[in-house]
Amino acid sequence: MRHKGTVKKGKFIPADPSAFRLDFAKREGKKVEVSVDPPKKHRSLNQNRYYWGIVIDIISGATGFEPQEAHDAMRYKFLTDMTGDLPKVKSTTELSTVEFLDYVAQIQQFGAEFLEVYIPDPNEGQDF
Repeated sequence: MRHKGTVKKGKFIPADPSAFRLDFAKREGKKVEVSVDPPKKHRSLNQNRYYWGIVIDIISGATGFEPQEAHDAMRYKFLTDMTGDLPKVKSTTELSTVEFLDYVAQIQQFGAEFLEVYIPDPNEGQDF
């Protein structure tokens, strides 16, 4: 359970108070752990255009996969968390800006080594 909100005068004010109360009500009498972190900065629209228009387009062309299939394959390959009882594949929307850049770098390396394709950096040639 993750909830966004603001701290005012030492108190947490949830962005969605109803969902916050519901989540805590479900855990009545149970031990919980609470952490407070600044919000993650998620990828920009330019990063999203670069990812789908360049990275995934190149992977799709090299593999013969449809763009969504290429995206899913890259997520499975690089964003699978095997620490739990079952594997969990992260969504790219969950990644911070830095995590997203690392993910793209992994795809670039994979493309070069195994698919023999070059995936340019976002600042090469086009304004993404």
